[in-house]
Amino acid sequence: MSGFSEWLTDVNDVQASKALAVGLPTKRVESWKYVPTRGLARTTWQPAVPQTTRQFALTGGQFVNVPTDNGLTVSENTLTGSEQERLDGISQAHGFGLTQAALEDTHLILTVQRAMSVVLNLSHLANQASSAGFAALIIRAEAGAQLTLVEQFESTNVEKANLSSLRCLMTLERDSLVTHIRFQAANTSAHLFSNLNIECCENASYRLQTVEFGSKLARNDIYIALSGREASASVNGLAITNGSQYHDTHLTIDHVVGDTTSEMTFRNMVDGKGEATFNGRVLIRKDSQRSATEQSIANLLLSKNARVNPKPELEIYADDVTASHGCTVGSLSKTELFYLKSRGLSETDARAFLQYAFAEAIVDEIEHPDIRKLVETQLLGELKHGELIAELKDSVDV
Repeated sequence: MSGFSEWLTDVNDVQASKALAVGLPTKRVESWKYVPTRGLARTTWQPAVPQTTRQFALTGGQFVNVPTDNGLTVSENTLTGSEQERLDGISQAHGFGLTQAALEDTHLILTVQRAMSVVLNLSHLANQASSAGFAALIIRAEAGAQLTLVEQFESTNVEKANLSSLRCLMTLERDSLVTHIRFQAANTSAHLFSNLNIECCENASYRLQTVEFGSKLARNDIYIALSGREASASVNGLAITNGSQYHDTHLTIDHVVGDTTSEMTFRNMVDGKGEATFNGRVLIRKDSQRSATEQSIANLLLSKNARVNPKPELEIYADDVTASHGCTVGSLSKTELFYLKSRGLSETDARAFLQYAFAEAIVDEIEHPDIRKLVETQLLGELKHGELIAELKDSVDV
């Protein structure tokens, strides 16, 4: 039995019956090997109630105040065959996928019109204690369109476990560009699930910049298919995990055809009894010649009880390929600590400064200036003597 059993029993749906039969994923499911599912199983989840807001937001499994700006239209609630197939693939992956599909409240389909430029800000509002919301967002970027999607998560305190789950499908047609920025600083009781499925057609480009600070449990599943020539993808991510938090990212970039490029850079910084998992997979298929990929994964452990589970994967079947990868796990450099202490910093300040420098390499890549400032403020607030670091960071070169 899972924490969703009572809710699923009330849903007259084939997916609900399957979800009840399969149950939540266990450690036997490789991709969920490290996920602590006790909180999911022990909470009796109820449907969340949408909040009142003036923002474009996801609240209680519902999208509210959907914008209809120039270049952005709300399409009819009908999925294409390809979109339905992709959603079905997510659903069938495991028991939580089935649960997600069965309890999903709504599908919102947005189209960025041909050659138009749109900025879309989506706020994720915290659900009530012991409540959950499920939704799907479908985005179609027509040929030559440009979209900047900014997601922010409300940090309002909730005393007990609360859950929000979003499946997001994007289709980038020829010559389109999507910049996707996620800033997650949710409440410490939140259970957040995000599933991104991206398809890039010819000469389309998808850029994801994601930063994770908050939540009790955060799980991100990301699949990017480079299905057209000259398509490209770039993923830059940072997860800062403390206390008993758990952050989990599973990322796959699939070079379906040749002449495609990808880059992934991800950093985990784990303190206290926190735990982080990052599985970064790049697949270059047999006929995907002249593809190029770069992969860099770094993990910083700040306490004896901190734990990280990195799993970089390069799966290459083509001959004409340019590929590089690197993965590190370690603590703060004693050489760099000595250098900073020789410049007059205390042990505590030097350690905090190096933590800042480790994270700042990702923060600097955030293209949205307001979000970059928010992330930097949050980062400094997480570190000891953050005010001092703010004063010193422009004068000390690490």
